[in-house]
Amino acid sequence: MSFDPYHILRYNSANYTLDMKNLSIQDSVLIIVDMQERLIPKISDKHTVISNTVTLIKSAGILNIPIIITEQYPKGLGSTIAEIKDLIVPWQPIEKICFSCFGNNDFSRKLKELKKDNLILCGIESHVCITQTALDGLKSGYSVFFVKDAISSRTKNNKETGFERMAQTGAIPVSTEMVVFELLREAGTDKFKQIVSLIK
Repeated sequence: MSFDPYHILRYNSANYTLDMKNLSIQDSVLIIVDMQERLIPKISDKHTVISNTVTLIKSAGILNIPIIITEQYPKGLGSTIAEIKDLIVPWQPIEKICFSCFGNNDFSRKLKELKKDNLILCGIESHVCITQTALDGLKSGYSVFFVKDAISSRTKNNKETGFERMAQTGAIPVSTEMVVFELLREAGTDKFKQIVSLIK
């Protein structure tokens, strides 16, 4: 009997169903990780990260998507930068010392209360707190979307390595515009017009 080298490929193609994950307003929560005063100045491409995080926050407000914000050891690393802090009312950051947000009981409790399946991650640093939060989120059964142009680290290499690790383990890379337009779904609405004005 001859061996068909393409048999496995055809079998997998016929029997494998891709688990499609899409963002929706009803199922999503925006998580902003550790955008703090003493960390931000050292971050690669910090102005882009701040600008896109602001766009995500304002879009979440327009679409009525809940926001969770964390601060890593604020006594030592300071509070969240004013550009972000001033946009979130009421201001209720979750303070943590674990790198993964899931290491904090208040964070995990808040997520359970919200009953959302999709975690939209932005903030710093890609290779530490963002990656560890993404991995723990996946283990906990969430779909994790990491916003590449709203995440960074002190070095470009660490930023990219974090992206690779997250993607390899099942987290989904997205951009700020991908997120907001996927959540919107259609043009011509009042919400669309408000969000487009943020991107322009």
